[in-house]
Amino acid sequence: LLPPPQHALRASRRLSRCYFFAAPAPAPNSIPTSHRRGPGPITLASLASHATHNRSDTCTLPLPAGRPRGPPAHRVFSTAAPPAGDERCDVTGDDAAIGNDKTHFRNTATKHPLNIKKNWRNPTQNHVWTANEIEELMKELPLHTPVTFGDKFMHFLVKTVLYNGFNKLTGFDKANPTAKSCEWRLIILESVAGCPGMVAAGMRHFKSLRTLRRDYGWIHTLLEEAENERMHLLVCMKMFKVSMPVRALVMMAQWFVVGFLTITYLIQPKALHRFVGYLEETASQTYFDLVKATETPGTNLHRDWSHLKAPAIAKNYWNLDDEAMWVDVLKQLFADETNHRDVNHTFATMESDDPNPFVEKHLADAAKAWQREPQK
Repeated sequence: LLPPPQHALRASRRLSRCYFFAAPAPAPNSIPTSHRRGPGPITLASLASHATHNRSDTCTLPLPAGRPRGPPAHRVFSTAAPPAGDERCDVTGDDAAIGNDKTHFRNTATKHPLNIKKNWRNPTQNHVWTANEIEELMKELPLHTPVTFGDKFMHFLVKTVLYNGFNKLTGFDKANPTAKSCEWRLIILESVAGCPGMVAAGMRHFKSLRTLRRDYGWIHTLLEEAENERMHLLVCMKMFKVSMPVRALVMMAQWFVVGFLTITYLIQPKALHRFVGYLEETASQTYFDLVKATETPGTNLHRDWSHLKAPAIAKNYWNLDDEAMWVDVLKQLFADETNHRDVNHTFATMESDDPNPFVEKHLADAAKAWQREPQK
């Protein structure tokens, strides 16, 4: 006897959810032998009969008697294959054996449904800083002198109000900061720093559509900045645990910052770029101080950070060596911030329809990108 139509439909939907990302797909009205329980095939009718009694969304059938029930990654209808050995994802560094919600897709035996190779790499082309470039950047940290009223207002807002207030809020001691004060400082800093580039790029994008005119190459640079800052945040999250109060503070900060940036860019785009330029000056100074403190024996950061390894996601993004340390990542973060500083101070002196002078740099980074791809 066939089950009622609605029961069969529900069962087929359950089956399709279980096998949507699995390969190969099961034959009609049956499931693979490796997933059978007991003798004989399991038909769609019997599966529908079971579905009428099991309303759970876990898509698991009862296990045979005496068989222990393992974590979700090892259950009957799991879409992820059990991890082999003690594999680790070379993108995020996560342990592949933690469970289904922690197993990175590329470390499973499951094929991608679109036959895409499992070799993730950030699609945007960031600049990979050499040791000589970083050393040159750390010799001097230039500061912009405000001239116009807008410059002076943004300088006061960033350097006096935000910087000093942020130091007090996070308990940051510039002379000898503690690791704890730096951890959530970097999380909040990078979560905010990723907003201006995206806001400015979006505003210029809509203006280009609205006015039917070119953008002159600004959008790509602004999007690259936003993505670069977001990657900074992901790297920091791999190193530090984020508490619920910090998450709440990040959300409140984003609500305020995005509104402020949007209104500012509508009224005076140059003022926003000057604001970001001053913000990046403080970020460059912060990372400069962190690098020096981590490399100086006797400091809090040298004790807590000097032995830390670089996370896998940072090695992948900046093409670092396998032996790279956390301080090497801090140097890359510092160099990125100096670049954003220079870019935004330059944009603040330009008209909105001037050609972007940084296009050639992006093209040069893209031309070098193939050299970082693994050779077969």
